[in-house]
Amino acid sequence: MSYRLTALLLFLPLLLLNSCIEGEEEVWINLDASGKLRAHYEFPPALKAQMGDPDVIVAALRALDEREDGIEIQALSFGMVGRQLIFHLEATFDDARDLLEISERNLDVLIEDTGMDPAQADAMSGGITFAMNGMSPSFQRDISLAGMFPEMIANNPGLLGSSNFRYLIHLPFPATETNAHKVENGGKTLIWRFLLKEHVTEPMSLSLKTKIVIPWWAWLIGGVLLLGLFFVLWRIFRRLAPR
Repeated sequence: MSYRLTALLLFLPLLLLNSCIEGEEEVWINLDASGKLRAHYEFPPALKAQMGDPDVIVAALRALDEREDGIEIQALSFGMVGRQLIFHLEATFDDARDLLEISERNLDVLIEDTGMDPAQADAMSGGITFAMNGMSPSFQRDISLAGMFPEMIANNPGLLGSSNFRYLIHLPFPATETNAHKVENGGKTLIWRFLLKEHVTEPMSLSLKTKIVIPWWAWLIGGVLLLGLFFVLWRIFRRLAPR
């Protein structure tokens, strides 16, 4: 084998990744649990085989939008833009607590429609756990990049350089516990940033706990209604009491 061919093979991963991989997901949750989400990912064309057929993926997501009433897609695109393969999604949802159920209900259908590898699809969507302990909801998401990169990249993660995925969640109440890398807006905005080269084998993990805070005026209204109920019951008992 000639020296030039050997050098070419050594530098082939760099030629494949001639631009950074960038991804960002952002979720806004309102007081009534409704909200919106945005996902934007940019990949070099060399990873198209790992991503799947863009047209098929877009069609499958459009079909999901038609099946489900709890989520509505406002913007969706996936394809080559300049020299990058770009995926972009914007959607609104009625209840954040239903998103996990919607995802689980449609995962098998999406795998069948797109021909994705089931293990890879499940890893990329992330293992999600949502629990409600009294007035304290908790959220955990573990995202694996296993199978996303060609073997030569997986064996040389340093070639990913500064490529990173970012996740942002805007809560209606401050987080009481979180592993977010950055916290803003009095604890209501949580930001995670993961360098891909550090998570080729190790999953990316997002966790948070928060506490639902009932505003003072809600307690006041509840107290007034309760007093009113006691007054009505008292009047009824007075009328029914023997004289």
